[in-house]
Amino acid sequence: MRSSVGFMIRQRRQQLGYSQTTLARRAKVTQGWISRLENRVENPTLNSLTQIAKALDVEVIDLLSTRRDDHAASH
Repeated sequence: MRSSVGFMIRQRRQQLGYSQTTLARRAKVTQGWISRLENRVENPTLNSLTQIAKALDVEVIDLLSTRRDDHAASH
């Protein structure tokens, strides 16, 4: 699968025009952590993923889905 949580985080962050530093500050994590997530060096915990999703104004499922309509199709 081409998409990953890190890819989805980066994509949404860029859509919002946020730097990694801005996202990190909003999510109360470090910029290094955001970088490691986006580059698939680390996997997020549920807690950190929840914080990041909130900072990006999306649901956690949106960061786990490879397409926007995956969530709707599963219901």
